[in-house]
Amino acid sequence: MGRTVRAGCLLLVITLVSLPLHAERLDDSLSPRQQFDIDLGWKDQYSTETLDTRELNALIARAQHVEVRLNTAPYVGQRGRIFISLPLNIRGAADSSALRMSWTTNGLFASGSLTAGNRVKLFEGKIMEPVMTEIFDMTFEIDARQVFNDLRLEPVYDIEIF
Repeated sequence: MGRTVRAGCLLLVITLVSLPLHAERLDDSLSPRQQFDIDLGWKDQYSTETLDTRELNALIARAQHVEVRLNTAPYVGQRGRIFISLPLNIRGAADSSALRMSWTTNGLFASGSLTAGNRVKLFEGKIMEPVMTEIFDMTFEIDARQVFNDLRLEPVYDIEIF
């Protein structure tokens, strides 16, 4: 009986340690532009006769030099992880799998990619500034068959303190 209780307690501790920390949403309203223009075009403009239906309907959109400012003032001096996520349901898209977002940065935050309903780590370390600023060059791969209206992307930034 003692072994069973210890094993159960150990399993409980492992489970609790592996759970994600409490994430708090970061305010990005300090960003200069909440909406921005994008350049839109077909992903494959040449050799279209060799493309399957998915490839034939693939659009690429780019938003260059998007400045994001995150209010990290409450966390200065603490260690944390900052994440970006996209909601599962994207306004203007019939299916959440219709969009993939990727980006490069100037180096404070990590470059990466993301699909709707998921989140990706942008930063891990000590929060040194009350406002963390980064410039993103974003690329969106879009399935044109799934877009029925103007797309409205609303990335969410959150932080976990550890």
